[in-house]
Amino acid sequence: MDFHSLFSPELLAASIRIATPIILAAMGGLLCIKARIFNIALEGFMLISSFFAIVAIQFLGGSAWIGLGAGILAGIITSLIYSYCVIKLKTDQVITSIGINVLALGITAFLLKIIFDASGTIRPSTLIKIENIEIPFLVNVPFLGEVLGKHSPVVYLSFLVVIVTHLLLMKTPFGLAVQSVGENPDAARTAGIKPENIRFLVITWSGALSGLAGAYLSSVLISQFVENMTQGRGFTAFIAIVFGAINPFYTFLAALLFGFSEALGIRIEIIGAGFPSTILKMFPYVLSILVLVVSSIVHSRRKVTMSLH
Repeated sequence: MDFHSLFSPELLAASIRIATPIILAAMGGLLCIKARIFNIALEGFMLISSFFAIVAIQFLGGSAWIGLGAGILAGIITSLIYSYCVIKLKTDQVITSIGINVLALGITAFLLKIIFDASGTIRPSTLIKIENIEIPFLVNVPFLGEVLGKHSPVVYLSFLVVIVTHLLLMKTPFGLAVQSVGENPDAARTAGIKPENIRFLVITWSGALSGLAGAYLSSVLISQFVENMTQGRGFTAFIAIVFGAINPFYTFLAALLFGFSEALGIRIEIIGAGFPSTILKMFPYVLSILVLVVSSIVHSRRKVTMSLH
C-alpha cells in the first residue's frame, strides 16, 4: 500500500467535499439542540431535499442551481411539518423525527416510481453543473492549495455557515434568546421571549440547511438521486454535534473527521489494498459508535469531577 497516495492532498480535498453536507446539516441541528429540540429528522430533511433537487433539475431547465434552490425549499417545507408536530401538537421529538425519516424513505421511493417510472436510481437527462471556484491567493500554495484552493461554492458556503452560526449564538440577541429557551424556557418566557417562536425559527433554519445539504449531495456531489442516498449522514451530523460539544467549530472538525473516514474508505477500495468493500463501508459507522462511546465517557467524567467540587 502506498501511504503517500493514501494521505494525499486529493484525499483531503475529497474529505472536505464529502463532509460538506454533514457540516451544513450539523449547523442547523446544533441550533435546534441549543433551543432544546433534539432534531434527528435531519436525515429525512436531507433525503427529501436530495430527491426534489433532481426533480427540479429534470423539469425546470437542468441547472444545478435550480436543484439547490428546490432542495432548500423542500427542506423548509418538511421542517414545517416537523415544527407543527413537536411545537403545536407537542408530539415526542424523537418519535416524530423517526416518523419523518421513515416518511422520507417511503415517499422518495414512491415518487421516484410515479414521476420517473424508475426504481433505485435516476439521473437527470440534462444537468448544467456548478463550476468549482478558485481562491486566488490560495490555489497556487503547495499542498494547501490542492486541499482548499478549488471547490464548489457550496463547500465554501458551508465554512461561512460555521462562522455565522458561532457569531449568531455568541454575538446576537437572537443567539442569547436561543440559549435562554434551551436552558430555561419558563425564565425566557418571563423575559418576554416566546420559546415556541424561537424553536420554530431554529427548526426552519435546520430545514433550510439540511435541504441545501441534501441538494448538494444529489445535484453537485453525485449528480443523481439514489434511494436512501443520504445513508445516515443526517444521523452522522447529529453525532458530530454531540462529539463537538454543541460548539460550531468543534462540530465542524468532527464533521471533517467523518468526511475523512468515508473518503479514506473509498480511496482504499480504489487502490485495492486488499480490504473487503463491505468492511470499508463500515468505517464511518464504526467511527460514529466510537465517537459516541468517547463522548459518553468524557461526559460521565465531567459529571464526576463537578460533583467532587
